[in-house]
Amino acid sequence: MISFDDIDKYDWQYALYMRYLCLVHNRIYYRNFYILNQENIPPRGVPTLVIANHQNGLMDAMAILHTMFKDQRQPVFIARGDIFKKDRVAKILRFLKIMPTFRTRDGNVDDVRSNLGLFNRAAKVLCDGGTIVIFPEAAHQHGHYMSTFKKGFARIAFAAEEMKDYNLGVKVLPINIHYSNYFTFQSDLMVTIGEPFTFGEFLDMYKENHDTAYHALIDKARARVKELTPDIDIPEYYNEIESLTQMMSDPLLHAKKLRANYLPNQKDAAMTIIAKIKQFKENKPEEFERLMLQTREYQSLLQKTNLNHWVVNRKLHVPAVVLRTLGLLVTLPLFLFGFINNFVPRYVTKHFTDKVKDPMLHSSFQYVIGTLLTFPVWYLLLFAVVWILSKHFWVALLYVLLTLGTAFLVHHYKIHFKKLIQVFRARYIRKTDDYQKLSELNTEIVGVMEQLLF
Repeated sequence: MISFDDIDKYDWQYALYMRYLCLVHNRIYYRNFYILNQENIPPRGVPTLVIANHQNGLMDAMAILHTMFKDQRQPVFIARGDIFKKDRVAKILRFLKIMPTFRTRDGNVDDVRSNLGLFNRAAKVLCDGGTIVIFPEAAHQHGHYMSTFKKGFARIAFAAEEMKDYNLGVKVLPINIHYSNYFTFQSDLMVTIGEPFTFGEFLDMYKENHDTAYHALIDKARARVKELTPDIDIPEYYNEIESLTQMMSDPLLHAKKLRANYLPNQKDAAMTIIAKIKQFKENKPEEFERLMLQTREYQSLLQKTNLNHWVVNRKLHVPAVVLRTLGLLVTLPLFLFGFINNFVPRYVTKHFTDKVKDPMLHSSFQYVIGTLLTFPVWYLLLFAVVWILSKHFWVALLYVLLTLGTAFLVHHYKIHFKKLIQVFRARYIRKTDDYQKLSELNTEIVGVMEQLLF
């Protein structure tokens, strides 16, 4: 195995590369990147163990990295060991300051045994005043729920304290990462930073029984992350509750006179709705079951009619539909220009991304292959070709800038076009039995939810 002895040493090449990653991540790939409670981050030099929920592959690590990069620190990440199998990949990951931890299913017995040395190395980073980032769920999942926490982070935390005779004072920093959409380019991302905490109350327990102390810290840490997270912990009705959250988020925010397109407000609304539904389940279980069954039927009809919930029972004013149609027609030439000139990098990115079986890694591949590699290389080639053909530097530069700008337009044009198709479809089928049933279910479901929320 390659050495991780110097992984926490400051690296100017890494710092320079992170500047580029930060620009692309914060200003291009995501439309808006919100960081809440940044003042909770302990100062650089304070031993800090960051723990966060894990949903979206590499993008979760990027979110934390660009949250903590402002003070020039270079945190060390802990990732699952199976991605370190190839030496070339392992060297790249080490450059990115990522260390492995092996699960039984990730490697052989020797790999798992090496965890002790790796945990001690991570603990040494904390002893030296560094920052360790770990995702205690040990795997990402698609959805707003939390899995159980593994004990790796607790082993690192207690090992660091033991190395310093239990006087180190490691700060555990809980973080929640929340996406408006896991897969879509130009979606919104927010990081909510909780209050850091110590675990001195468990040190005597650790001296007596390691496992008991591990589980005590795990319970405390998970509770702190859970406070920040929209956690739908009713797995048998996850889809139904998620659907209700999407249906009622905007009405709740409008009732509170808050911006509906602001992700922090959307997250707060989701947490409120989930909490109210859980109370409903406890207080009125029979009515809760009926609501879940209605919502399940509603979801099934939406899928059958190929409609989105926002268009059901919506007043579809003809002038607004006409204006939206005209807007798309007027901007169609720019869309075609952007679509044609950005076709190659879009195709290459999609080609490689589609080969990835795990959908929760798709945005990671889009970011790395597309935003960081394929598109920049394509724009450089396009600039060179246009410059050679036109023999004018400024013509080539303007052409590439227009191509870049219309890349964003293509993305948003497709979104508005799909919404317009939804509107036309809703108007077309509004007299059918399926739509009438959808309308009735929508009215009943919204009525129940309004009683819960208002």
